[in-house]
Order: sequence, then C-alpha cells, then structure tokens
Amino acid sequence: MSTPRERWSPGAAAHTRSWWVRSVPGWHAAFALFIVIAAALLVVSDSPGRGWAALALAGVTAAYAALAVRSVPGRGWRPRAYLAVLVAGLAVALVGEPRLNFLLFIAFPQTWVFTRTRREGTAWTVATAGAGLVGMGLAHGDAARTVDVAVSMLVSVAFTCALGFWISQVVEQSEVRAELIGELESTRAELAAAHHESGVATERARLAADIHDTLAQGFTGIVLLAQSAAASAPDEATRRRLGVIEEAARAGLAEARTLVAAMSPVGLEDAGTLGEALQRLAERVSRESGVRVEVVLADHDPLALPKAQQVVLLRAAQEALGNVRKHAGARSAQVVLTSADGSATLEVRDDGVGIRAADVETATGFGLAGMRRRVEEAGGVFEVVGEPGSGTRLRIAVPALAAGEAS
Repeated sequence: MSTPRERWSPGAAAHTRSWWVRSVPGWHAAFALFIVIAAALLVVSDSPGRGWAALALAGVTAAYAALAVRSVPGRGWRPRAYLAVLVAGLAVALVGEPRLNFLLFIAFPQTWVFTRTRREGTAWTVATAGAGLVGMGLAHGDAARTVDVAVSMLVSVAFTCALGFWISQVVEQSEVRAELIGELESTRAELAAAHHESGVATERARLAADIHDTLAQGFTGIVLLAQSAAASAPDEATRRRLGVIEEAARAGLAEARTLVAAMSPVGLEDAGTLGEALQRLAERVSRESGVRVEVVLADHDPLALPKAQQVVLLRAAQEALGNVRKHAGARSAQVVLTSADGSATLEVRDDGVGIRAADVETATGFGLAGMRRRVEEAGGVFEVVGEPGSGTRLRIAVPALAAGEAS
C-alpha cells in the first residue's frame, strides 16, 4: 500500500519542493564539511589502507557532484545510483581507515534525503549500517569489537529510522495544510469574484433606476411641454423652435432608455430558461427602440447549459442588441439560439449599416472587447462578420461545460 508520501498532489508536491529547495544548500554545506574533515584526517593518518580510503572518498565525492547535487528530492535513478556508490565507498573507506566512521553521521540522513518513501529510506539506512559494520569489522578483525560495532549500528538504524519517520510525518502534515490553504485561497478568490459581480450588477440596476426616474422622466416632460406649447404657438417660427426642442428631448429620452436597458439585464432567475430570457430581452428592445427583434429557438430540445454559460450567452445577446440599437441603424434583428455537438451557439443578425473588419479587430472598449473576453474565459468562440451596408452577424459558441469543468 502506498504511503501519503507516494501520493503527491500538484499542490503538495510544489510545497514539498519548496521545502527541499530551502534545505538543499544546508545539505551541500554539511556534506562538504564532512569531506574536508575526512580528507584532513587521511592526510595525517598512518593507516596502511589510507590510499584505498582516499580513493573511496574521492569516488563518493564525485558521485555526489554528478548524481546527487540536482536530485533533491530523490526522484529517478540518479539518487539511487549515488546511494549505491555511497554504501560501497563507505565500506571501502572504513576498511582503509576505521576512524572515518564519523561519515555515518552524514550518510544516515542522506538515505532519507534522497528517497521518497519510508520503505526506501529504511532499506537504504539498513544498507548503510551494513556497510559500516562490514568495513569496521574487517578493519578491526576482532570479534568483540565487531559485536560492539554491530550494537552501535543497530542503535543508529533505530534512531535514524525513528527520526526519518517523524520528519516524514511532519512533511505529510505540511502537505495537507498546504492543500487546505490552496483550497481556501481558491474559494476566497471565487467568493470575491462573485461578490464583485453581484456588487456591479446591483450598482448598474441602481443607476438604471435613477436614470429612469430622473433623466428619462425629465425628457418625457420636456417632450410633452414642447408639444403642448407648439399646439398653441402664435406663429410658425415659434413652432419650429419648439419642434427643435422636442426633437432634442426625444433624442435624450432615447439615449436614456438605451442606458436603462443596458444597465438592467434580464435575469435568468425571473425568466426561467435562457430562451424565455432572450424573448423578454427582445420584447423590451423592440418596445423601447422600435427595432423589430425576433428570437428563433432552432432546437426544440435545447442543450442544458450550466448557469455560467447561460449568463455568458444572455449578456452577449444584450450587448449585441445594445449595439444594434445604438450604432446599426437597423430596422430588424434576429436572435438565433441552437445547440449541437455538445455546444450552444448564439447568433445575432441585423440589417443595419454593418461593421468593418478593422473596427472589430481594434475594438478595445467595454462592448465587443468585453464580450470577446467573457466568451473566451468561458472556453467559447467569438466571431463578428459584417460589411458596410450589409448588416452585421455576431456568432458565439460555448461548450456545454464551463471552462475548467471538463475532465
């Protein structure tokens, strides 16, 4: 059965890698210090086997530089190859100079630094202890001393494994905490985005209500007063001036209604389905702008979309019809909703003045650019086609699953 150390998630692995990265310079410095001390001991040693010990020490150092320096934490074959060289080199070095036994103090921790599981760490710890026992036993050639060394190695193995298990447990708990922190941060970001969107929608609705109750009503009053005054005007010049006032007031009223419509999105909760929401939007645009808007639901069994995808399509239709009303000069428009092959497609067509391809590509405002960004964030495709004098066609296709939900 695999241990938690063997089942690394991306977040936990990143946390563990950062922990190892912080500790790597310390391990390198400790290894270098032990090698320097061992080399100094061999320089002053009079042991007949010190030449073999020096070669073994050089081999372990070279293996560390070639295989182990870039192998923390222990993954792949390189750290295992280094540990094998360490075990063999340690045995040879201790045969040549038993006073090098202090190297076990760096060798035992490395059996855990360069492994990933408790089983591997324990196995390499036992192998290292065995190398030390063999090397020192052959060097001393004394059964009593060998028994003492065996007892010492047994204690070392027990202590090293206990310490390794404890550190492993600490690292695993850190991994779990890192995952929890990552999930909490993700949830907090999602909540912040939801609160922001809700706040923006609330503020837009408030502004729409204020515009409707103030500017729109004021322009309506001016239109009525101008009409009343024109009806009783004593001469044609006065009636013309009043007509100009009425025309300006009507233009302001139309713009105010456009702003109200743009800031008062049709709610899916109120409409029920996306198709019904589009019908209500079309009726309102037709009523307030005079542009005849038709909604076509080409599929009698429309694809069930997540709420987020429905909102993307509804907001796109609202923005597109707002552009039709403000810029297209169209007499009619058509909103077509279809579904096929695991995606939903929305098309908005009008018979207005059209749009140049260059205008579509260079759009940077909150209209086309914002619509494109919202659609692409949902994993969809955004396309606008038009020619001056031949109307405009906007096409949006979004997948049945919101971005990030597909496996």
